[in-house]
Amino acid sequence: MHDELPSGIQEMIDSLRLNTSSDFCGLASLSGTMLRWKYTSGASNERVKRMEMRPGQDLVGTALRTGRTALSDAQSTGEHTPGRCPLMLAERLVCAIAVPVFQQGNVPGAVLLVGSRLPCAFSPEIVRQTEQVAIQLQPKVFG
Repeated sequence: MHDELPSGIQEMIDSLRLNTSSDFCGLASLSGTMLRWKYTSGASNERVKRMEMRPGQDLVGTALRTGRTALSDAQSTGEHTPGRCPLMLAERLVCAIAVPVFQQGNVPGAVLLVGSRLPCAFSPEIVRQTEQVAIQLQPKVFG
């Protein structure tokens, strides 16, 4: 399943999960109107790789729709906080950062998600680190 995208991506996903002390890290890319989780690290089971989902009003959908980082953690919960996506429910993630990965023309075509199974507050440094990896992934995913 990892043969579909260029090498080096799995290592970047694994490294980001370890460097942010997160429980889960994944990269989902759009295929038509559906998102598929191409690369994951820390998944509790293999069904995540078979999961297809439509971007909705959740965290991942918000990042794709707005082209901006979407955050749901202990500090950001409120009425305007995006809901948990099907992946977060399947992986029992309670906090996550979703960062869009852009194609040419500033159109998001993938999402990088970092999540925790325990309540937490993501530091600005962890958010920046996740955004930097999303920028580094851009030429690997869409190059």
